[in-house]
Amino acid sequence: MKTTLLFVLSLGLPFALFADVAPTPRPGLVRVEYARHKSQANEKDHFQVALDQLGEPIGQKVAIKSLSPWTWNPERNAVARGWLRIDADGDYQFTSNSFYDRNLLIIDGKTVCPCRDGEEAVATISLKKGMVKILSAGFVGGRGASGITVRWKPPGQAELSEIPSSLLQHDFDPTVTFVSETNEPSKADKKVVKKTPPRGRLLATHLVTVADDFVVEAYKNGVRLPGDQRQLLDEIHGATVERMAVEVRPGDWLVFHVVNNQRRWGGVKYFAVAGCLGDNEFGFVSDPGSDAWSVCDDPTQVRDFIRQRDAGTDVRPGAIAKPWREGDDHMRKHAGAGFPGKPLWGGGASTWIKFVAPKDFAKPVTLPSKDIVPGVEVRSSPAISIPKLPPAPNASLTPTRWPVQILYAIFGSGDRNADVTLRVKEFVETKKTLFAVDPTTLGVDPIPYWQKSLWIAYVKDGVRREVRRYENEHVLPESFYGPQDASELEKWLPSSRWKSDQGELQFYADHTVFGYPFEGTPKWEALAGNRVRITWSDERKVEYLFDYTWSSFHDADDPEAVFKVVN
Repeated sequence: MKTTLLFVLSLGLPFALFADVAPTPRPGLVRVEYARHKSQANEKDHFQVALDQLGEPIGQKVAIKSLSPWTWNPERNAVARGWLRIDADGDYQFTSNSFYDRNLLIIDGKTVCPCRDGEEAVATISLKKGMVKILSAGFVGGRGASGITVRWKPPGQAELSEIPSSLLQHDFDPTVTFVSETNEPSKADKKVVKKTPPRGRLLATHLVTVADDFVVEAYKNGVRLPGDQRQLLDEIHGATVERMAVEVRPGDWLVFHVVNNQRRWGGVKYFAVAGCLGDNEFGFVSDPGSDAWSVCDDPTQVRDFIRQRDAGTDVRPGAIAKPWREGDDHMRKHAGAGFPGKPLWGGGASTWIKFVAPKDFAKPVTLPSKDIVPGVEVRSSPAISIPKLPPAPNASLTPTRWPVQILYAIFGSGDRNADVTLRVKEFVETKKTLFAVDPTTLGVDPIPYWQKSLWIAYVKDGVRREVRRYENEHVLPESFYGPQDASELEKWLPSSRWKSDQGELQFYADHTVFGYPFEGTPKWEALAGNRVRITWSDERKVEYLFDYTWSSFHDADDPEAVFKVVN
């Protein structure tokens, strides 16, 4: 060392050029994994381990670029650590979610989100501008393959979002294996540094909801909206009107948990939503007839229904048979006089309602305010004629397999309604026949010259359901007796026989399909109440759609490939 120093000095070169220089920080956080701890022999009883008790790391150190989510080996414990860049002083909110919430988040040396603090918990911490340490930890039993998702809300931001990967970095470590091929930020990171482009056109800057009785929680993209994004605009004897500060774009999904006390006010209820872009300007509205809306009434399925965009979207909501008649007036008052939406509900007093914003979404047409009469539906234009459906073909269903009981049926508009329960029971339960929604068929006209609706509440296999049909539509008995979801189709389809130009098929309870002259033993799987997938071979899987009477089904991509029921 002395010889080298003398040589440098003799050359007259600055000594500082040869001093140690701190390596440039690298993008992302470092993930380190640890073996299962002896206390985790049964993670049902014990799964969390103190960080100082994790032991020696095993496997490779890996640089991860994102916390939304980050994953690890499910049979190990893991820690992702590094630095988070804070661009402004202020209060920051964080959430950290994983399976059963078996994770923790430490920022700037403080435990912000403890292990099992609640899946929807949002924590607040004051941070100063600069670099702060960040550590996210997951444990055995936390389903590392699904990962941990960490979100934040910096000062001035309206809602929780992903932490931009450009703000995450770690100290240089030559033993780290990078996920990307280079140590430079990815192209996506560089875009984030400049400006994140908006995802599609804006469908709403805020929401207006009217509920009888109230919205328990609301979620966007699987994350609960915090209280400071919800404002109570009005409260009417227990019913509520809210404004929610949340932007919605194509691909986003919203879930609302709404409840109703069926013993109040004769059992009336109401829930409607307006996605607003301004006063009386709507990007989307609630509509029980739209495929963008779905419901979940099974608490065991709610977790996936909230967190996964497409989970449960095959279960349609229903119109409300006995809606709170002041609900529409409050929607028009707070969202806009031309609100064109309709209230909707699930099958229980406590229900979860989802809206999935499709990529190509037609903007609702605002109703002309001059035609709106409080408490009464808008009258249809006399120039519009609704064509009648052709007679329905005979279906193969055996109604006794799916017992149906009509609870009540109401025909009318606004507060002018007639009870037609006995008439509908005759058509559905006794005759099991197609019938029209019109005054002649139902035997009464509660409000002549106005467009009316028929609300029907019924029980099928112990599950209460509601449907709405408009005047001059036809009601099919199969809409009550037919399979309503995948589980019902799975019970109904076995032993049925179908014929096409290519041959015949018969479905069996073990999910096999046999037919002549088809080779092999194809497998079938019910996907929805009207959709089935047949796996003909490892290379060929085809989805088929049933018609509205379940008397035929066709290839979803080829309407000409049709199988018809063999009676």
